[in-house]
Amino acid sequence: MKILIGITQDLDGVKDTLSSQYKGLGVSTQAGPFKTREEALNWQAFMMNRRDNYEEIKIQQGSVADAYWFGITVESSSLH
Repeated sequence: MKILIGITQDLDGVKDTLSSQYKGLGVSTQAGPFKTREEALNWQAFMMNRRDNYEEIKIQQGSVADAYWFGITVESSSLH
């Protein structure tokens, strides 16, 4: 099973994008909010170090200084 992982400040936008990109597949895990991008990246690194089946997804977005960060994962056996 492949698990996609990433961080974002636009949680709703990413949920919609992933749902359409992966044919209705929804976000499996939501972590946060994190106050800084670095905190969110630390969560992501921690999770990726725990298991080998994570694949990082790069989420294109601008950074908003006062917005919170969130971590997300999407898992499915169909993401081989």
